[in-house]
Amino acid sequence: MKNTNVLKAFLAVFFFAVSMWFGGGIIRNAIAFDLFIPGTLELKPFLNIQQINYSIRLMGITSYYTIIGYIVSFICAVGIVVLQSSQLKKSGWLFMALVLFFLCSPIEFYQMYLDAKLVYLTNTIDFVSLLQADKLLIVFRERFDPRLTAAGFLTFLSYITALLFLAWQPLKAK
Repeated sequence: MKNTNVLKAFLAVFFFAVSMWFGGGIIRNAIAFDLFIPGTLELKPFLNIQQINYSIRLMGITSYYTIIGYIVSFICAVGIVVLQSSQLKKSGWLFMALVLFFLCSPIEFYQMYLDAKLVYLTNTIDFVSLLQADKLLIVFRERFDPRLTAAGFLTFLSYITALLFLAWQPLKAK
């Protein structure tokens, strides 16, 4: 693969954005799953209102990083496809990584939509009364619905596979 300065810049920004988005996503899932009883959408009974409000607020704050990281990585991935379209036949590893990335993006965009709603609601509702707002709990529970969480976990595994394709570079034409 011929590396130009533009391609190198796209790749550098792509990897930075992916690491920001990936790390933020892991942190956000850890925060969210600390609030719920495993396997349900019921809040843990021993948590008080301030702890739940603060966790929801942290989810909103970290959403900025994950949303920006994914959008930047998506734009860079499109740029890489444009720059390397003639080389994709020779670089099966890059093709497979990009296919996995773009196949999972609808789920990621839907999760980003719910995250943006969550950010909007946490910024418009008084911090002390976050939990009392029914809209916020509805969006929060919708974001962590078991079906969406399962789809999100499968996309997470697909992204890890895509990163492994980028690291190991199998299916390379000689």
